[in-house]
Amino acid sequence: FMLYSVCNDQSINSILKKMHAGDTLILEDGLYREKIDILTDGITLKARNPHQAILSWNDYYHKIMPDGNECNTFRTYTVYIGGDQVTLEGIVIENKAVPSAIYGQAVALHVDGNRFNCLNCLIKGAQDTLFLGPLPNDLCKRYQGFYPPERLKGTPSKQYYKNCMIFGDVDFIFGCATALFEDCTIHSIQRESKNYAYISAPSHSSDVPYGFLFYHCHFSSEEKRPSSFLSRPWRDYGCAAFIECQMDSHILGKGFDPWNNSGREKTARFIEYSPNVDLSARVPWSHQLTEKQALSYVKNFKDYLSF
Repeated sequence: FMLYSVCNDQSINSILKKMHAGDTLILEDGLYREKIDILTDGITLKARNPHQAILSWNDYYHKIMPDGNECNTFRTYTVYIGGDQVTLEGIVIENKAVPSAIYGQAVALHVDGNRFNCLNCLIKGAQDTLFLGPLPNDLCKRYQGFYPPERLKGTPSKQYYKNCMIFGDVDFIFGCATALFEDCTIHSIQRESKNYAYISAPSHSSDVPYGFLFYHCHFSSEEKRPSSFLSRPWRDYGCAAFIECQMDSHILGKGFDPWNNSGREKTARFIEYSPNVDLSARVPWSHQLTEKQALSYVKNFKDYLSF
């Protein structure tokens, strides 16, 4: 196994091309202005000092790319994870295309790889900050010929986020993965629009038994932020659970939105157990668990996620 290091006057992508499974790349302190593709299985990227290595880019939806097309949400990423069993630790990943009122969708971290670990990282953006791949099946079909074919397979992904802080305003944690967020801070930033904001937007298919689980997480906010829904289903069977979480006053009593007049309240799977949160005003199509049911849900989720 090889240990590499990189300074911010060097290209991370050039070193990634040399790496093999089991290798580790140490990022020295500094700002790295580079759009990064991590395609090798089984590698680790780790900040020398937590939160002092910053990976930054600023692509956004309507930006015209070298091929003459708009960037589109799924090409806006700062960091793309295509390899399996990749680990990031202590890194800051940001998309600087903020605010969303001007730039719209702008992904910081896009993860397609399976068995992904993200430990003690800061992931910063506004709209669509963190995409938990794969793409929904309908988009895999729509983007044929536009998006690289190896990124349109719709292969299931399991992901784990521990002690991370994720910043955003609209649908800023979204996608199809089975993903556990444990002891994370989910931070809603300021937004010029007076409309409601939405934290997560799951898009799972009906055959995926577990979607997102926010466990022992803190949903925090800046002072000048709109009231926020915890989640809305981006596709019919979107699944998200919120168990033993702390929620600041920006979280709306209803908790969840059906995504306009989509009718997805009939199929969406939203689950909660947080004894210190008033859940009495939640929408009737969400599900509140007992303590025993919540403990069982967490155990079963972790067993399913296990890698």
